[in-house]
Amino acid sequence: MNNARKVITGGALLALLLLGATWLHLAQAPVTGASPATTPLHLRFPVGERRTYHLDYTARTEVRLAGAPRDGAAMAGQAHFAGDLVLRSHPAQGTALRVGLSLENLRTHSLELFGHALLPDAAAVEATFAGREALLELDADGTLRAVAFQEGDPSLFKNTMQALAGELQWALRDGDTFQVDETTSRGGARAEYTRLDGDTLPARFLKRRLAYPEPRGMGTGSGAVEVDSRFEVTLDAGGVLERLVGEERVLRRPAGGGEPTATAHVQLRLEPGARGRFTVAQAPADVALQRLAPGELVTDARVQERMLAQQVDGLTPERFFELMEKYANGGTFPEHNHFLLQATGLLEQQPELCARLADFFQQSTLKPRGRALVLDLLAGAGTPDAQAALVRALSSPQALAEPAYGMLLSRLSLLTSPTPDTVRFIERAHLTARDDTRVATSYALGATAGALYRQQQDGESLAAVQRLESELHTARTPESKAHLLLALGNAGLEAQVDVITQYTQDPDAQVRRASARALRKIQTPQALRSLLTLAEDPQAPVQSSALTALGRRPLDDSALRQLRDLALAGNVPLENHHTLVSVVEPYVQRTPEVRQLLQHLLTHDAADAQLHMRIRGLLGT
Repeated sequence: MNNARKVITGGALLALLLLGATWLHLAQAPVTGASPATTPLHLRFPVGERRTYHLDYTARTEVRLAGAPRDGAAMAGQAHFAGDLVLRSHPAQGTALRVGLSLENLRTHSLELFGHALLPDAAAVEATFAGREALLELDADGTLRAVAFQEGDPSLFKNTMQALAGELQWALRDGDTFQVDETTSRGGARAEYTRLDGDTLPARFLKRRLAYPEPRGMGTGSGAVEVDSRFEVTLDAGGVLERLVGEERVLRRPAGGGEPTATAHVQLRLEPGARGRFTVAQAPADVALQRLAPGELVTDARVQERMLAQQVDGLTPERFFELMEKYANGGTFPEHNHFLLQATGLLEQQPELCARLADFFQQSTLKPRGRALVLDLLAGAGTPDAQAALVRALSSPQALAEPAYGMLLSRLSLLTSPTPDTVRFIERAHLTARDDTRVATSYALGATAGALYRQQQDGESLAAVQRLESELHTARTPESKAHLLLALGNAGLEAQVDVITQYTQDPDAQVRRASARALRKIQTPQALRSLLTLAEDPQAPVQSSALTALGRRPLDDSALRQLRDLALAGNVPLENHHTLVSVVEPYVQRTPEVRQLLQHLLTHDAADAQLHMRIRGLLGT
């Protein structure tokens, strides 16, 4: 199940993440609290120097997929490594500093997935780690640019090093407090560093990850993601990591609260050991290395098979089509969500079933609700075979004859890894579509072309997004402008931010609201500024959309002060209070402004008992 399984791909625990993850490109965040008059700090790790650290690392992740039985086993894994972690300074390549990362003398080497030991004995540990080294590519300020491996290194080694590299990140900046973006195996996070002594090196910092706007490996949904993170980082006079101790917990709760649907817990202790020298060899040529972005993991076929088997949970093709014949027209199945989880896994496990399902779609006895369900299953599987079946089903006479054809087409927006052929199909459909169907094709074209461009950076998918931009420029009615803005928002490309922000001051509230929603995926300073302006909009629906989009990105202290001032001025209507609390919730322990905002909401005359209970829980009162 391609789409459903992406909720755990790239998650916090090593073993849970051997499935593979997509590239994640995060620009270094603007630094706050830095003094422009000071000389930037630079990492100085002498080439040929070797440093050994005493490592104790534990991690556990547990995820309950949507649709799984409440009493069923969660997808879980855990890791515990204790031994020597070694850093070695290699010659730089271009502007990138290269530091080798390896594990030696492992006294504890526990790594489990679904109760299965991936490192069952000393022989497995030797085969995975002995003589192997990852190369961290760093900027002079400590920013982790990439992690490189020999092509023949085992995937288990690569993913273990990637997870450790994410936890070992440190940053060199001036100022008593500063923030940067970091990528861990749990996703992109905003990290805050606070100096604990002095203003030069060596130095100690308190490091806290404040928020994961789009966490990986933590399930999906609109529920709150809670982060409790605290690490003490010690850097030596050269800006090199000397000591790192701390832990982090990340929870995702369902919308409306309740028990967590996903948890991740990491504990790390890295203490200094021996220093020495090593003989520097010629740096390996790039052609011999596999370079991975921070947090990007590689596929392990055995783990994929094991996960699919658990997801399918015994469902056979015969039973699948028997259930489809019996229940599809009604739109629901016994244990409906569990069946959907099984069925999408089965379609990925046995891809030839996708073509059979496209044939089933064209049966004359199938009603519109049943046809929509077939498309949901194919979109949920999301594989190339499933997408080919989707296109065939949507091109059939039975689909084209449906009055609600646009509703059927909208299923394509659910694809997270669209193929070029899928995007071409939607673009062709968009050229001839009219009225509601054209709205549906514009949304689907934005979503799929944007996703494909982020993955492949190809000109064809970018041109498809630019077609929507051109249509926006010629749109005449507020309704058509709003629809096209939402289509560009589905694409989520930073290159469109100038176009979208032109409409944040439109006289029509519908257009302004659409511009706020269109900025939800774009993580640039310009997008943040525009959303903060829209959060002051006198129309409550516009403000609500702006606040919701703000909740999808890290917020600095300046942004939080603006939201506090907005609330204290009485410019947030009651209907938006819950949304505002959700936006500031991750920062309640960080800045006094957030507590002031929450305390003000408690004094509001028209008491909302549920909201007040929620706020008191956050304030600990």
